[in-house]
Amino acid sequence: MKVTSGVEQAVCILLMLASQKDGLPLKSVTLSTRLQVSDSYLKKVLRKLVIGGLINSNASKTGGFTLAKPDDSITLLDVFEAIEGSDPFFVPSSLVEKVFLMPETIEKKKNTVITILTEAETLFKNRLIECSLRQLRYYDESNNLGTVDWNAIVENSACIKGGTSHAEK
Repeated sequence: MKVTSGVEQAVCILLMLASQKDGLPLKSVTLSTRLQVSDSYLKKVLRKLVIGGLINSNASKTGGFTLAKPDDSITLLDVFEAIEGSDPFFVPSSLVEKVFLMPETIEKKKNTVITILTEAETLFKNRLIECSLRQLRYYDESNNLGTVDWNAIVENSACIKGGTSHAEK
């Protein structure tokens, strides 16, 4: 099993949305610029998060993306399943049965393989469900949840790098 980069992007997107000052929406270009990732790939990740019920999309001049529910109710398992799906990692294909010759060995070893792989998936998913998005958030020196105006940061960094901000237009 390999976890795709989309899962990491999704976690970062959700952390940005969760920490956005005043819960204001973020546009995909703001997210992709800050994360320095392809806007087209990021939009695919955003779509999966919308379908998964983790974020809302508002297509208007002042719109963008916002969290669909509180950050303490979004787990890493929710994020993983929104991106990777919720199908089991392992689906037995009866190959193990072809390796052993004795019927009693076939059944015992087949069950051992299935049990170990199923237990590994359960452990993985149980660990992800233990961690909420809020637990990953930044806390300031007074132990308050930190907020950031990502729109301003991205706009200011565009100005510093020689880009044109909306304020300059």
